Amino acid sequence: MSIELHCDHCGKLVRAPDDAGGKHGKCPSCHQSVYIPMPSDQIEPLDLAPVDETEERERARLLKESQNIQRNLMEERELPPELAAKPPRSSAGQPLPPRLDMETLVIEYALAMAAGNLEQAEQLAADIHSDMPAAEDIVQRLMLDELPPEQLSKIPRPVLVGFFKQLREK
Repeated sequence: MSIELHCDHCGKLVRAPDDAGGKHGKCPSCHQSVYIPMPSDQIEPLDLAPVDETEERERARLLKESQNIQRNLMEERELPPELAAKPPRSSAGQPLPPRLDMETLVIEYALAMAAGNLEQAEQLAADIHSDMPAAEDIVQRLMLDELPPEQLSKIPRPVLVGFFKQLREK
C-alpha cells in the first residue's frame, strides 16, 4: 500500500511508499520538497485527559501568591540614600513616592503600549525618565523575572522586552 497526497506546490498526485511517512520527499513533477504524512493506520491515538479544574485553580493561586511575595519583598527593600533624599518628580513637577510608584509607572507604561495608547505611554515615559536610575533597576528586574507581575502576564515576553528597550532608548 502506498501513501497518496497532492503536492503543495503544483497540485499533482504523488504516491510514496509507506516507509516514507513522516518524512520529506521531492515531488516528481516540480521537484519541490513535500511533507509525506504518516499513513492513517500507523497513527497512534493520543490519550488525552480532561483539564483538571482544581489543578488549574491551584496553579493560578500559586502564581498569584508568588507574585505577592515578590511584591512584598520589593517593598521591604531599603531605598538608596540618593532616592530617599530627593524624591523623583513627574513631568508635571509633582513628587513621586520612589520605588513602588516608579514600578507602577513602568507597568502602566507597558500596559499602555500593549493597548496601543501611545499618547498615554509617551506621558508615562516622560514621568519615568524624571528618575531613570530608579526606573532602570525596575526595568532590569522586570526583564529578568521569570514570573512577570500579574498585570503584565498576558503580554508576550518578547513584546514586553521590546517595550522596555524602547523605554530605555527614549
